[in-house]
Amino acid sequence: MIIKIGEFATCTSLSKDTIRYYEKMGLLRPGINNKHREYNKDHIEIISTVLKLKKCGFSLQEIKILFDWSQNTDENDELTEAEIQNLQQMKLLFQNKYKQMIQREKEIKQIKQVLQRADNKMEQLLEKNKGR
Repeated sequence: MIIKIGEFATCTSLSKDTIRYYEKMGLLRPGINNKHREYNKDHIEIISTVLKLKKCGFSLQEIKILFDWSQNTDENDELTEAEIQNLQQMKLLFQNKYKQMIQREKEIKQIKQVLQRADNKMEQLLEKNKGR
């Protein structure tokens, strides 16, 4: 399945400008055929991942770093001192993001409990007053 930018924008609920910006950043690399961008299901999956990461509080720059690192790193690489320091900083950044997500998850659970209790009370009141 190959689609053009207009259909890709519709599929992803993003504007063409946003898609072009993601391309400029290097998050997306569509095929080019006769000067037209061509996208496929892999590109849709990339956008889905980007949007999920953004919802979790990642900036586009952090997402770019994560994508670049995961695509361009071999576990068998010998790292320079500067690369080791960079990797340690990235690890710390992502550990902090993980902690933030765990905290949000706890907050969401608390909110769900409050909503569930409110729903139960409303249901009881509606049931009690059903015959009126």
